[in-house]
Amino acid sequence: MYTPEMRELIKKVEATRSKRLGHDFPRLSPEAKLEILKKNHPDYIESGFRAINLGVNKGQRVPLELADLIEAKSRLEMDKIDLNKVDYDVDVLIVGAGGAGASAAIEAYKTGAKVMIATKLRFGDANTMMAEGGIQAADKPDDSPAKHYLDVMGGGHFTNVPELVRALVHDAPEAIKWLNDFGVMFDKEEDGTMLTNHGGGTSRKRMHAAADYSGAE
Repeated sequence: MYTPEMRELIKKVEATRSKRLGHDFPRLSPEAKLEILKKNHPDYIESGFRAINLGVNKGQRVPLELADLIEAKSRLEMDKIDLNKVDYDVDVLIVGAGGAGASAAIEAYKTGAKVMIATKLRFGDANTMMAEGGIQAADKPDDSPAKHYLDVMGGGHFTNVPELVRALVHDAPEAIKWLNDFGVMFDKEEDGTMLTNHGGGTSRKRMHAAADYSGAE
């Protein structure tokens, strides 16, 4: 269903179609494109932004709606919270229900801990769900965590924190096995061998994926 405004625009397009047929419109210059963006696109219209007046981002210009949200009164009514009354008592509180949060909850629970996950949306509604490409791990005969380490450091122009990269490449094969044992349907050969592909900046094929829905899987 088209809105009345869209129907009016359709009429204008149809009325001028014969004039436009066969007409070669020149490409816009970068300057002309920028001018159109400044007049029409919300991200370029100055009146749609203002500075935040408080908090760690004070002075930063953001969209009006975001500034109003950040500066709004807290939804928590502190006078109704009784800190002497414990509603939930757990050993481990995990904030976030994406891949990392879910994994942490499973591992903590396996040790016998009482675990709770707090998430602003539904379980699984996180950045992990958006991942399509796959996960890198050096678990093939022609690869190694050392080679993976060099690729990651080089890809980061050697500005990476070496200790974090070392943990990443060392733990990656075990993480892939952990996920596979849980039933994650990684792409595999008919004999069950993991299929791997090149990722950005890789010298070996070490990208493990589940088609184009790796994060959701």
